[in-house]
Amino acid sequence: FSVDSTMDRKRDDNQRTKRERKTYMGEGERLQTFQNWPTDAPVTSGDLAKAGFFFVGPGDKVQCFCCGGILRCWIHGDSPAAEHKRHFPTCSFMMGQAVGNIPLQAGSSDSVDGQLLSQLQRMTMDDQGTAGQAVYPEMEAEDSRLTTFHNWPTDASVQPDVLARAGFFYTGHGDNVKCFFCDGGLRNWEPGDDPWQEHAKWFPRCEFLIQSRGQEYINIYSYVRFCWLTVKDPSPEELLRQLQEERTCKVCMDKLVSIVFIPCGHLVVCGDCAASLRHCPICRAVIRGSVRAFMS
Repeated sequence: FSVDSTMDRKRDDNQRTKRERKTYMGEGERLQTFQNWPTDAPVTSGDLAKAGFFFVGPGDKVQCFCCGGILRCWIHGDSPAAEHKRHFPTCSFMMGQAVGNIPLQAGSSDSVDGQLLSQLQRMTMDDQGTAGQAVYPEMEAEDSRLTTFHNWPTDASVQPDVLARAGFFYTGHGDNVKCFFCDGGLRNWEPGDDPWQEHAKWFPRCEFLIQSRGQEYINIYSYVRFCWLTVKDPSPEELLRQLQEERTCKVCMDKLVSIVFIPCGHLVVCGDCAASLRHCPICRAVIRGSVRAFMS
């Protein structure tokens, strides 16, 4: 096992992929990069993705989405998480800080709930895309966005020109796209999907969207999303799943919620995650204090 031996080379790699790494904040996105992972590799793609790595190649070379650390030459017995901590001890992700990581839930699919959790994670970070500045200014021109779709899946349900017009560029994996302005990511497109409508449903605060379509248009489709989530008649299994999600921390998606924020009163995070937050991930209110709650 080894780290990239040339520091200058590693520094160049980090700079070159700094913006690209933001694409892999989700464990699911990182996992999808391992389609060409060596079948005889001594460590699994799942363990690597969970430890924050995505596959860059060649060979078994991987990189952390957060610190940019590059590791390769894995051997039997290696633990990706342990090696990550050992070689890059100051990585914020490995230190347990809220860096926007979106864990892959056991047995979950890339569904509506996944989109909502992704949005909640994004709200815990400084959102440049809603402050008048594009997150990916190099993709501001529609033609620039369109050129990223050169390897867009031929069987995809939505055409590249329609996606590019709605502000999206292709990330290069599956049918994942991102908005150049707000950094909002969407995937799993289905026949009949309208990129503009989906943009409005999931990322109504995007200023590019507001300027292009207007607030009235956004209100219509963000309201439709709200109604779908609240009026849909749930099955007993769905009710159980919703109850479990309500009691699960919306940042780490692992531990039970236990902290009530003051003054907003939201109960959505565990004690470990609460320590790193300055704003409530639900309403964005400044956290003035907190109270520990006990679930019976």
